[in-house]
Amino acid sequence: MKFSGRQGAAVSSPPKTAVSFSRIQTIVVLCSLVSASEIAFTQTPQSSGSDAVRVTVSMHPDGSRTVYNFDPPQHKAVATTTDADGKLRETIRYELDDAGRFSSAEISGPDGRVRLKSRYKNDDEGRILEETQSAPDGTFQHKIVYSYDTSGKQTGYSVFDASGKLVSRTGAAAARPSPSPKPREKNRR
Repeated sequence: MKFSGRQGAAVSSPPKTAVSFSRIQTIVVLCSLVSASEIAFTQTPQSSGSDAVRVTVSMHPDGSRTVYNFDPPQHKAVATTTDADGKLRETIRYELDDAGRFSSAEISGPDGRVRLKSRYKNDDEGRILEETQSAPDGTFQHKIVYSYDTSGKQTGYSVFDASGKLVSRTGAAAARPSPSPKPREKNRR
């Protein structure tokens, strides 16, 4: 099974630069190369009205791309990933809380069927602390705990299975032991 914890984290901090434009038809070109292998295009609203929608496109090294549509007034965001040929790989539909942070998500495959559901716990700074993943029927599957350095930069994450056993760890979190959290109850939200 593919863990989608990194996807949530990636969306929370999309690439910072590229082409910005608004619905007011003002085009501001801030084009820059994010890295040698990724370019981003961002639509940023010039007003805070109800039509304030932000779109970010990330081009990946394998030729695939992810289009992020953020609609804070509607408390929604959608990330759609297509392969190099434009064929749909995955769609993630996010619900946002009143502060514009991710609160939940449904990950669907190319057939449109929900494959995984996620719930997010954020800190006061808007960083994702935990992501709990469940099957479409609500059965708890994984808990992902994110770690950050003192400046707030994500340094890694740990993945725990339904029994609370550590199954994967990346980044700085892999270098230090941490207690295994208890899994959430299946019916608790």
